Amino acid sequence: MPVRKKSCSQDFVDLIYKIADIFNLNHIQYVVEFGTEDVDSFYSGLYKVQIRGYSGGQKIKQTVVIKWHPDQKLRVYYRESYKREYVVYRNLVPKFLEIQRDFKIIEGLKIKFPNCIFASTDVDKETIAIVGLQESGFRFHDRFHKLDFAHASLVMKYLAKFHALSFILAKKYPREFEEIRNLFHKDVQYCDPSHVSKNLEFYYDASVNVVSDPVAKEKLKALGSDILSVLNKCTLPVPRYSTFCHADCWNNNVLYKYKGNRPVDTILIDYQLARYASPVTDISYFLYMSTDKEFLNNYYDQILEVYYGTLAAMLRQCDLDVNEVFPRNIFQKHLKEYSVLGLIEALVAMMIITAPNDDAIKMAEMIHQRNHDSIECENKHHYEDALFVERVNGVVNNFFDRNYSLDSVLNNKVV
Repeated sequence: MPVRKKSCSQDFVDLIYKIADIFNLNHIQYVVEFGTEDVDSFYSGLYKVQIRGYSGGQKIKQTVVIKWHPDQKLRVYYRESYKREYVVYRNLVPKFLEIQRDFKIIEGLKIKFPNCIFASTDVDKETIAIVGLQESGFRFHDRFHKLDFAHASLVMKYLAKFHALSFILAKKYPREFEEIRNLFHKDVQYCDPSHVSKNLEFYYDASVNVVSDPVAKEKLKALGSDILSVLNKCTLPVPRYSTFCHADCWNNNVLYKYKGNRPVDTILIDYQLARYASPVTDISYFLYMSTDKEFLNNYYDQILEVYYGTLAAMLRQCDLDVNEVFPRNIFQKHLKEYSVLGLIEALVAMMIITAPNDDAIKMAEMIHQRNHDSIECENKHHYEDALFVERVNGVVNNFFDRNYSLDSVLNNKVV
């Protein structure tokens, strides 16, 4: 739940006034809340700000969601994330919107992006501010409620359109594409496995310990020492078949618009980890992080068809053939080789994303700590949580039933 802040640092107050100036608001009043009901967030530097003021004699209210860290150490830790999200909003999104205009993409294939009203990568002033989405009718889906086909298909269509726009950018605007791709030259999370917290391995092991299939369990245990290397390889570009990827597409970063109780539109937020890699990294991440065993058993093949059909339709709108751009046999090959990213990420995160929000925030922070004993003590009561165990086994069973590879990416050549 959001918590209303009674006082703010002067730097943050100055930021609010700067944003008010962008809206051309005068004589403002504001209310600041830590957290936001727009997003069930594990992110510690997130604020919802309601600004009221006057513009042209009219009383106006604007809601803005601001990412900003008051703590200098956290600013340093998240610095590359701010830079990456800045690049997405200032370089990539405008080009994607231009493509949709230039090729007169039909309404059903267009995608929306958050309106980033202000962004800064100045040292110790890193900020991302977007216009609140709730006022436009979007809201998030409770991560404790099962994700049905209607919701999941909207997300898969969104990812397909996003990836298609990346392919289109590469094929139709090669110079601009290269300029933007160079800004994604290294992955924010896994470009250097030696700098990734070893506590990821603790959470991975905790999930592996509740796997019920003994063969799968032994294979996952054997992989344990290599998971950071595998994640690193999965996030490297694949010759000819990479796209710009969201890289953190799961329930908490997806908002929906509804007509009655039926979801009719979706939008993704939080592009701080965006990368240039196989599009399957986005697909496997979303499906393994956001859906359960029942969904994977009943809809996995169907949801992949939704993705591929939408990708083909979007490419066709821009005079490109999916059979040349991302052939089905390559798609299947990537599913076999790169779904391991979604598997590992889900095993690392599952204890966190199945925990109550307060516990989840604590665990998310503990990932970056060095003290394994305190982590084990804090999380011991989650080890046998029924939802945690069920979700872990649903993901693992799907992966091994599909005969996907745990480590083939370690032998792949990349550019």
